[in-house]
Amino acid sequence: MVLQERKTGTTFTNGFGLIPFSQNELTTIHRGSLDVLERVGFTVESEEAVDLYHGAGAKVTRSESFFRVYLPTYLVEESIRTAPKEIIYYGRTPDQDYAPQPKKVGFSAFGQCVNILDPITGSLRLSTKNDLSQSAGLQDALENIKTVARTIAPRDKYPPAQALHSMDAIVRNTSKHISGGAGNAQNLAGIIELLAMTVGGHEELRQRPFYTPSVCPTSPLTLGKDCCEVAIAATRAGLGIVVMIMPLAGGTAPVTLAGTITLGLAEQLSCLVLAQLVRKGTPVTMGSASTIMDLRSGTAAMGAPEAAIINASLAQMSRFHQLPSRVACGVSDSIIIDPQIGYEYANNALMASLSGASIVFGGGAIEAGLTHSPVKLVMDHECMSNIAMMLKGITIDAENMALDVIVDIGPGGNYLIHQHTFDHMRNQSESRLFNRLSRKDWLERCNGRTAIEMATEKFQQIISGHCSLELPPIVESEMDRYIEEFESALQSENGDQ
Repeated sequence: MVLQERKTGTTFTNGFGLIPFSQNELTTIHRGSLDVLERVGFTVESEEAVDLYHGAGAKVTRSESFFRVYLPTYLVEESIRTAPKEIIYYGRTPDQDYAPQPKKVGFSAFGQCVNILDPITGSLRLSTKNDLSQSAGLQDALENIKTVARTIAPRDKYPPAQALHSMDAIVRNTSKHISGGAGNAQNLAGIIELLAMTVGGHEELRQRPFYTPSVCPTSPLTLGKDCCEVAIAATRAGLGIVVMIMPLAGGTAPVTLAGTITLGLAEQLSCLVLAQLVRKGTPVTMGSASTIMDLRSGTAAMGAPEAAIINASLAQMSRFHQLPSRVACGVSDSIIIDPQIGYEYANNALMASLSGASIVFGGGAIEAGLTHSPVKLVMDHECMSNIAMMLKGITIDAENMALDVIVDIGPGGNYLIHQHTFDHMRNQSESRLFNRLSRKDWLERCNGRTAIEMATEKFQQIISGHCSLELPPIVESEMDRYIEEFESALQSENGDQ
């Protein structure tokens, strides 16, 4: 059993971890965020949300077309207390349930990319619904992926109905938990209707909600109309929410990382309070896709080390509050599949995992999250396996210290054929993609293929051979009819018919 001394003198057990802040520092950040919420407040663009805040004791002022809400400390801390400390991300079937545990991490792909790097041709193009169907099937097959993301937008579908087409493509190709944005309350209602069809009705979905919509505050300190309405509607429907913040240090947040963390936590807590006001006990996942604005290029540097620092820090703040977290680490700023993607994924995803994040998402994304690469996702999955191995740590006991074996073998001996080696050999990590062979064996067994070529081949094997849990044909037909009616109604409403 591994013991880790914290700065406060207490210990963690079972595996390796990273403790970037002392208990006093965590408390200081917590109090700073409470001060922001009480003294600075935040803009709210939904009157229904304002009424909920005001009815619970928040101070509200109005300026032209928006409201500013100021949250008293007692209301925030009460909301933290009522939010569940242990949650289950339900699958469509129980065998796909994922329950976060200390010192273990679940992984997910990055979502909402607008382009795809074609896995066969390597060319950049607009993404399609079929691409998303394949991506969902790929995520279903990759064992370290615990929740399936809406990796790409189906750009070949009517834009206002893309969220519904996205859910249709995903739920037909996975039985794992699904995470992703709905866009607005109207889309969310359609998504809920669609998902209810797959499990036998709304009550069944409420009992085992296998979808968690994300809601995104606008930095700095603004809850837009859609953000509020999706949070309220999801909570009333029995779903949990992911509060996904995206402050950019130096752009929409202070350039100092401690300032960005404090601001980001305040944004997370503002939504957590809203969810608890609608329904106490609503599961809330504290999400972050924050990074720096590169002040030389003006871009959001998703692969920068600061992205790992900010998001790992916010993951530790979630542990401080005993809440689940979902942080973006592993997105690459590279434009192509090259060594940069490996460095950025491994560096940042490892740091977030060591910090205690419940879910680390970032797999498969390049170009700062604009483009999805299925080949990168396959390569990232190998890194996920390695990170999971690292987090296990080392067991210190008589069997694993192997003193009797060391005595038995003695100086100059060989451990290869000892029974102790056979007993424990399956505990070693296994490389399914990255090369560990000698040059001679690599040329003979792998024909000199690179990791990129092997990942491309693995992608093709999964897409052609993996079978996800299918829906009954009658349900799929019902879904087809519903999507057609939903899209037609939107076109009529928007005057696009």
